[in-house]
Amino acid sequence: MLKDKGTYMLIIKCLNEVKVNVGSLGILPFNPDKTYVYVGSAFGPGGLWSRIKRHLTRCKKKFWHIDYLLASGNKCHIEAIIVIPCLRVEHELAATLSKVADGIVKGFGSSDCKCPSHLMFFSITLGEVVSTIKEHLRYKKYKYKVLLPSFFEGDKD
Repeated sequence: MLKDKGTYMLIIKCLNEVKVNVGSLGILPFNPDKTYVYVGSAFGPGGLWSRIKRHLTRCKKKFWHIDYLLASGNKCHIEAIIVIPCLRVEHELAATLSKVADGIVKGFGSSDCKCPSHLMFFSITLGEVVSTIKEHLRYKKYKYKVLLPSFFEGDKD
């Protein structure tokens, strides 16, 4: 499943309030009372496995908006990862989640598309966010897998 190309969602929690300079978006605040969901896709070399491992690496060259949030000095961590192999549904999921989220981080992760954002936030618990996402994925009949970051420790295929 992870060798495939596809779409993924990172469910992110911050341990304390973090203010991050996110390139052209400027300084953005991230709140520990919110659960953030970032929607992305991996259709390049290495597929889902390569892209997610990169996101989990704390020290890296900042290329995408999400790299700024997940940088080594910030107290924001990926708590869960949902992968949808073989489907290019990044924009559909971003639009759907934006409608049910408490808000979006305008322009985040969407500089190369017409979406208002690929990062949204919820005031409900992480478990409730994951349940909401799973309910939508089942409704759409998408095959998916929920992973914890510990899955990626070591060299698993």
